[in-house]
Amino acid sequence: MTAREKFPGLSYKSKVAFVTGGGSGIGRETALTLADLGADVAILDWTAGAAAQTVREVEKIGRKAVAFEGDAGDEKIVVDAFASARRQLGDIDVAVACAGVLGRGGPVFETSVDDFEQVMGVNVRGSFLVVREAAKEMRKRKQGAIVLLSSLDGLQAEHGMFSYCVSKGALLNMARAAALDLARDRVTVNCVCPSVTYTPLLAGRLATLPNGDEVLASYAQRHPLGRVLTPRDIASAIAFVASPIANGITGAAIPVDAGIGATWDNFRDPAWLNS
Repeated sequence: MTAREKFPGLSYKSKVAFVTGGGSGIGRETALTLADLGADVAILDWTAGAAAQTVREVEKIGRKAVAFEGDAGDEKIVVDAFASARRQLGDIDVAVACAGVLGRGGPVFETSVDDFEQVMGVNVRGSFLVVREAAKEMRKRKQGAIVLLSSLDGLQAEHGMFSYCVSKGALLNMARAAALDLARDRVTVNCVCPSVTYTPLLAGRLATLPNGDEVLASYAQRHPLGRVLTPRDIASAIAFVASPIANGITGAAIPVDAGIGATWDNFRDPAWLNS
């Protein structure tokens, strides 16, 4: 046995992180949380000005950051962003694929090819590009961590959300397959799987409903913890699993579910299914 080393604590000092979807919601909070812990951060988001705003917030924390604007599912944009981030900030130690869309929603028999392809393009192809580009760099240094943002809709499924559920389920095996490919290179790949989290994405969907506040309250009631999750809840789990503290975890799907995975009574129609 080797001599015991002092427990390192949760620190990203001297680390560089790359976060897609970092302009809002879970991605934004992930970028800020990693910056709080000492990382410099590259942020990619397709909403005009969103990544730049997160950069300003990271700089207020005292860390360096760079912004990139574009679709995380576009190969050239992702490849160029990784290359530029490496030039400006240094080798990337952590890559987090948070960019995602819900799509229009609906059951399989009402799902259009366009909707299916858009959701898969952002959620699956975008995550694949992050994994591939990060892996190319991390393998050379025999270290690194990659985190994909799946969902409880990837671990189980939710009727009326066909495209989204398929995309989030695909990420689980993407993480497993990539984890095996990269295991001997000491690069970890994991999924974090949130339950209902109050983000701009969810707020926008609820705003289309006449009873959005009631729907949000019902989600809180269904969670054993009695509340919906926050982006900080999810970012905390991402920060843990991407850190050296968790370097024995790879190919895992980590639920952040406010306790709902402990109960069987979670079958409800999505509020927007018949709206």
